[in-house]
Order: sequence, then C-alpha cells, then structure tokens
Amino acid sequence: MPVKTRNEVVDLKQAVATKSPIRLRCPFANCRAGIIPYSSSTQLNVIENAPACVAIESPTSDPKLSSSTTEFYRIDDVWDFDNIGVSKPSEILPEPIIVGTNSQEGEQERIDVERLLICSECDRGPLGFAGIITGGEKDHRNLKYFLGQDSVVYDVK
Repeated sequence: MPVKTRNEVVDLKQAVATKSPIRLRCPFANCRAGIIPYSSSTQLNVIENAPACVAIESPTSDPKLSSSTTEFYRIDDVWDFDNIGVSKPSEILPEPIIVGTNSQEGEQERIDVERLLICSECDRGPLGFAGIITGGEKDHRNLKYFLGQDSVVYDVK
C-alpha cells in the first residue's frame, strides 16, 4: 500500500474534488491501520501549545515524538473514527489550550486537554489529543478529538 506524508500529498482538496478516496492511517510501518477517512468537511485547527505528538519525516521510517506539531484535524464525534484508542483521563496540560474562535460570538474556544489519542491496533502514539470545551460538563461524551496532521500517513487512491 503506497502511503505518503502530508508534504508528499500534492493537494488534499484536489484529491477530494476528483473524488479520490483518502484514508488517514497509522504512521507506524508495521501497522498502517485505517484511522479515519479524510473529507472536505474535515476541520483543520492551528494550535500552538498542544501536547507533543509523533510526527513523520518519511513514510519508510517510524515517526518521532515532536513538540512542534501545530496543525490538527478536529473530529467532534468518536464514532467518525474507524480506529482510534483513547487514554484514560489525566491532567496532561495544566492550562486550557486555544483551539479556535467561536464564529458566532468571536470568543476564543478553549479546550481542557484530558486524553491522548493512539492507534487502537498497535497501541502507539500519541497521534493527537482529546479534551472538553472549557466550562463544559466533564463527561466522556463531550470530548472533542484533535488528530495531528503530521501524525498520520495519507493513503490516496
């Protein structure tokens, strides 16, 4: 299965426009489990102070932990994933992180990071994180998920 890093994919929007299916996969060479399909509705957030996640330099080498991951796909419902593991709750970051701006009120949306995302097939990562909007009820059903854009490989058909 030929997979590419985000930098090797020519144009995700063009691939979606031509109806080429794109599947985000586990970055580890001996796994490559499908994590989630990419679509034009996939939201991208730039987050400066996110937890460290793995990043891929080349699809032929295993990813390394990087503290410079800033671009994340936001997934609001865990059932959108084909395959993802979520850690137990823990206090990962002492302060909430800013993940965007609420378009209606213009206020910054803050997330209390509670969990890390891993591949549920090989149990490796972290591939991203999950958290609850600050002020929201602390219930696992309210988690929002953020998958590192450079923490996955892209399988473009």
